[in-house]
Amino acid sequence: MKALIIRSFTEPPTISEDFPIPSVDRTYSVLVKVLAVPIENLDRAVAAGTHYSSSFWHQSFPSIPGASAIGRRVDNQHLVYLPGMSMRPGNGAMAEYTVAKEDSIMDLEETQRLSSMVASLSSAQTSLLPLKYDQPLSPSDTVIINGATGFAGKLAVQVARHLGIRNIIATGRSEERLTALRRLGATQSINTNSIQSGLAQSELSGNVSIIDYLWGSATTAILRSLIPTSPANLRQTILYEIGSAAHEPEITLPATAIRTSGVQIRGLMTLNNLKNRSTATRELISLLGSGVLQGDTEDVTLEDAADIWRKTPSSGIRNVIRME
Repeated sequence: MKALIIRSFTEPPTISEDFPIPSVDRTYSVLVKVLAVPIENLDRAVAAGTHYSSSFWHQSFPSIPGASAIGRRVDNQHLVYLPGMSMRPGNGAMAEYTVAKEDSIMDLEETQRLSSMVASLSSAQTSLLPLKYDQPLSPSDTVIINGATGFAGKLAVQVARHLGIRNIIATGRSEERLTALRRLGATQSINTNSIQSGLAQSELSGNVSIIDYLWGSATTAILRSLIPTSPANLRQTILYEIGSAAHEPEITLPATAIRTSGVQIRGLMTLNNLKNRSTATRELISLLGSGVLQGDTEDVTLEDAADIWRKTPSSGIRNVIRME
């Protein structure tokens, strides 16, 4: 079969025209014909050996990347979604066929939205899980999306709007893209070059949830802006660290930001979120299938993927490998 393979963590993926079709076993018992695979930042990091899970997914070489996919079961031709952790390590989705666990894959209705759905499911979880399942918000609360002009950030604006949040603050560098986010549901926007002063002038209602895709100096500025000017602080603030798209792996954490505002910093995979991942995925399948949520994608071939692997895609656009 044709597959995108990596031969080491130091080399970019290349195309193989005759990679063996994977065999099923007792654990990975379903053979799937792959139809659509997103090229995510996670895939790039894992394939480069820079992600904490790299050695789990690529235990030996050659190995096939691709953490999630939509495909068709070979045994009954059902359309299925293959979420993260469903495929055998080394047999990722960037190939004509993969193998998956029976109890992990999800049946889908036939849809013309394959690219948007497969690209958006894992990204939209990063906002739906914290905003609905970890600490549910009321419509009067505030959501700050730090890095809202990226692919996942644009989905987060749509998710917050769908949940009925009336105060959605989007941050980003591009004024043009920030303006476009208002059409998607953002009620306020702030350039990350002036995030601390921008938040100081913004209206924060109710409790605050921050979905942070950037990390680094922008996050430090947000935390500084949370320091109250009065002891009468009645607001709960939770910052969810989702990604580090700003390529700044560390922040400066002022003690007063924690001590005086009571802000909590959490990763995405809290116990509540882990417990509700499948429920959230099924909800997102419905929302994406009906067009309530929409991710912007660009289809590429498997050969294209090898050429563009190390290139940064256009902001807010996700490449999807189509193999139909």
